[in-house]
Formats: sequence, C-alpha cells, structure tokens
Amino acid sequence: MLPALFKTQEEIIKKLRSVARVHSFENAQTICHIFYDVFKIAYYALGRKKKGLQDQDKIPVILKRREITSLVKLIDYHHVNDKTYVPDHELTQCFGPNFSEDDALKFFEAHIEGNTKDKFGRPIHIDLEDGAKFMYKNYDTKIHEMKPEYYLPHRGKRLPWIRHTLRNSTDIYTRIDKEQREIMYVCKYNLPDYDNEHNKCYWIVIVKKNRKDKIAPYEFKTAFAVIKYNSLLKRLERYQPIIEIPGV
Repeated sequence: MLPALFKTQEEIIKKLRSVARVHSFENAQTICHIFYDVFKIAYYALGRKKKGLQDQDKIPVILKRREITSLVKLIDYHHVNDKTYVPDHELTQCFGPNFSEDDALKFFEAHIEGNTKDKFGRPIHIDLEDGAKFMYKNYDTKIHEMKPEYYLPHRGKRLPWIRHTLRNSTDIYTRIDKEQREIMYVCKYNLPDYDNEHNKCYWIVIVKKNRKDKIAPYEFKTAFAVIKYNSLLKRLERYQPIIEIPGV
C-alpha cells in the first residue's frame, strides 16, 4: 500500500519539519543534501520533458513515479561512487604560466594518445588528430577549431587527468546519442591553488562508439571541467548509471 498523499504543499513542509527534529544536525544535513539533489535533478528532468512536449501546452506535465524512482537510484549511485582525489605532482605537472599550447600538444602526443583501459577493463583508444580537438572551442560556432585563438588553457593543464579518470573512476554513466553509445566518467579533484583555478571541480571524460559495435574499443570524445554542482546534476539527468545496462 502506498503512503497517503499530501493535500497541500504546507502539509509537506510541516511533516518535514516534524521529522527533521528527531535527527541530529549532521544527519539532517546529509539527508537534505541527498534529497535536494533528487529534487533538483527531477527539476531538470521535468524541464526536459516539458521541452519535448512543447506542442501540447494544455496538457499538465508531471514526472511518473517510476521516473522519479529512477532519479532517486541515480542520485544514490552518484553519492556512493563520488570520490575526491587530491592531485599529486604527476597530475599537476601541466599547471603553471609557462605551459603553452605547443607544450599541451606535445604532452598529448607523448602521454595521452594511444590505447588504455578503464578501471573495469573496457578498451579505449585516444587518437591524436581527433582527440586533441577537445582543447579548442570556438564559442561562436560551437565547433572545436584547432586555432591558437580558440585554445582552452584550463583543459590543456588537466591533460594528465584524462587517463587518471579513466583508470580510477567508479562514477560511470552511459546513454545513447543518435547512433553512438557514450560512456561518461566522473572524478572530483580537490586542487591546490594554481593560477587562480577553482579549488574543487569535477572532471568529465566521455568516450563513444557505435551502439551496435561489440568488438571495437571506445574512442575518446572529449573531456572538460564542471565547476558548479548543479551543472553536474543537469548533465547526470541525461544519463543512466552504467551498472543498469549489463555488458556495456
């Protein structure tokens, strides 16, 4: 039997306040953090659902119970697997004002391109010609143009984080994007202050291959930092925990 539904929003607030009083502050804080994430990611899911039904303005758009349950599972998976790494010298070797675009390209060729595997043995190939494009972005055209004026130093500085994330992340998600299957690896790094960089950020690495291909390795697609936690939740909403899809 399902619990009785609340009749008003005030009833929800009143019940939450009464329940919160029996918890210690630390417990209540943790619970609020987890369920805030559920509320927030459901907000993003609802927004995306409304956008998909934009021609049906008269129909009230809500999330079904199974959709909300799926989001709760996703947030649980994220919290269980969300680990923080403190970068050592190996991971910060590209930081500093003297690390140039040319240095980044040489580092990519010497240390990043080639074959590797993730923590669970999935083969991944990183190509120099296509892979290095992730360090460039023309924000007007949204295209990765490999020109000096479009070089992104904050991505070049984090080149060592690509293989580290692939080899260590257990916070892994997947989705189908057109004919491609994507796998997204997430790692959180607590970075000492370098060049006015943010102290903490999530580093995302995405790989891809044809959704029907069961043999070829995944190909590196892109990598980038996410500074705002809500931006991470908005991205996670479009993916599924990889453990829900066996054999990927």
